[in-house]
Amino acid sequence: MAKTYFKEEQRFRNPGIIALLLLMSSLVLYRVVVTIFNGVTVYDTTVTGLIALFVALGWYGVYSSRLRIKVSKKHLKVRTRGLVGSRLKLPTKEMADCSFVDVTPSARWSGALVDPSSRFQCIDFGGRRGLCIRMRDGRSYFIGSDGLFEQRHDIPLPTHASAS
Repeated sequence: MAKTYFKEEQRFRNPGIIALLLLMSSLVLYRVVVTIFNGVTVYDTTVTGLIALFVALGWYGVYSSRLRIKVSKKHLKVRTRGLVGSRLKLPTKEMADCSFVDVTPSARWSGALVDPSSRFQCIDFGGRRGLCIRMRDGRSYFIGSDGLFEQRHDIPLPTHASAS
C-alpha cells in the first residue's frame, strides 16, 4: 500500500454564488406569495414550480460539490463530486515538472497560467495557490489547494530542481 503524503477535501463555498442563490430563493418565495394572493392558476403554478426546481438544483450543486486531493508516492489523485463529477489519476513517473505557485488575483483571470500550445486543465474551487503539473506527454494541470501549497516542503514531487 502506498504511503499517503497529503490528503484534503474541499467544499465549494463561493459567497457570490450563494448570495445569488439567496436572492433567487427570495424571489421564488415572493412569486409564491403573489401567486397565492392573486389567485392560483395552472400556468403560474407550473412556472413557479420549474423556477423553484432550478433554484433547488443550484443549491444542491453548491452543497454537494467536493474536491478531494490525495498525494502518495506513486500518484496524485484528484476527484470532484457534485452535479458533474470526475476523477483524475496522475502517476508521479509521468510527471515532467511540478511547481508550487501563488497566483495573483489579476493573473488568475488573464490566462497567465495557460500555454496555448498545450492541453491545460484547471481544477480548483477558487484558491489562488496550488500545484502546477506538466506531464511528459504535454498535458498541464493546475490543482488549487492552499493546504497543498502550505505543505509543499513535505511532499516529494518532481520539482524544478529534480526535473529531468
